[in-house]
Amino acid sequence: MVSSSVDAIGRCKHKLSKRQKSNKGQDLISNLPDHIIGCVLSFLPTKDAVSTSVLSKRWIYLWTFITKLDFDDIGYCSSNEIRKACFVDFVDRVLLRLNSEHIRSFSLKMSEKYDSSYINKWISIVINLRVRKLRVYLQNDLAVSSDPLLKCQSLEELVLSRCAITLSTFVCLSSLAVLNLYCIIISCSSSNDSKTLTLNFPVLRKFVTFGCILSGVKSVILQVPLLEVVSISYHPFYRTSHAEIKFYASRIATFCYYGHMSDTILFEGHSVASADITLYNKNKKSPQEIGIFVCKLLSINPECLKLSVHGCISQFVKHSFADIRPFKMLRHLELSFVGCNNLLGILLKSPCLETLILEEYYKGMLLSLANVPLCLVSTLKVLKFEIFGRSKRGLSVAKFFYRKWSGIGEN
Repeated sequence: MVSSSVDAIGRCKHKLSKRQKSNKGQDLISNLPDHIIGCVLSFLPTKDAVSTSVLSKRWIYLWTFITKLDFDDIGYCSSNEIRKACFVDFVDRVLLRLNSEHIRSFSLKMSEKYDSSYINKWISIVINLRVRKLRVYLQNDLAVSSDPLLKCQSLEELVLSRCAITLSTFVCLSSLAVLNLYCIIISCSSSNDSKTLTLNFPVLRKFVTFGCILSGVKSVILQVPLLEVVSISYHPFYRTSHAEIKFYASRIATFCYYGHMSDTILFEGHSVASADITLYNKNKKSPQEIGIFVCKLLSINPECLKLSVHGCISQFVKHSFADIRPFKMLRHLELSFVGCNNLLGILLKSPCLETLILEEYYKGMLLSLANVPLCLVSTLKVLKFEIFGRSKRGLSVAKFFYRKWSGIGEN
């Protein structure tokens, strides 16, 4: 019994050795199925993948089975017009010769200004191939047709940069999980006065915008039940529009806002785990407008809040805290440039605070802290000073809290 098993193993080793010798010197990769080779070539830059067509007759058309496309007009000749013509010709040839049934990823980066008809044509082609990830980085706010984008139910990730799009009043993308928009001008095709955009993304998990402008749009409703990350940023020196943005979401974990008084952000029926908010007032909003904006923005009831207030806005924010509901979930708080009155206002609204991080010292801080109720002291466990921790002022604040914690009053 044992000897027969040994003989069988010996025969297998002999056959394997014989097969290895017979395969020695052969091109095993070329014998793979076309779609497998296409998947392998997809890991190369598209330009390099196409270059494999010169290897042999067998490889002339294998690149047409790639499923990942990456186009960048940097590096095409020295003359501007020649470079643009070469780039357009290359993209056209690649897209028209593809044999892939679907495209996993398509990336287009253009540093020069092109006719928008080229971009719209290329996007339509890859959408017809059921592209999953689409990234388009343009210049000069070129108009991109939204019609093919809105029909692409296979789309899982969409990244758009520096272009202008016009949307219908209702948009639904059933597979979209990631949406990143950078310096996009968004307008609404509706002819009525409501100008309300309703975006239904049932599986969206990440929503990021930077420097986007809502042109003629009064409100945006996002129906995003699985949304986890929201990041909205504006450059403090760029112009912005004003619109109300309302999120219908129940699973948001992280919310980031960086910019001035512009859009009104509303969250329906949910507390956010972590919020990072930086505010400017470059648009010179009135105290009433600032108060309404801050009140609505801080209604998210976060567990962790990092708040920075810059410019003259800080003197107006204090009027908003009286109308804000208590931060019943807030455990971790970081503050920068908020001023004494705002510090006191936030602390009075934070009955469960455990960690307080102060970025800087400002005049009157001790007076504000003296009015902090003892119930706050009973929950606070960590007090950290970022900038002035080793200075005399920082030590004064630390000494104040130590006395209050230990029950030692000043005589």
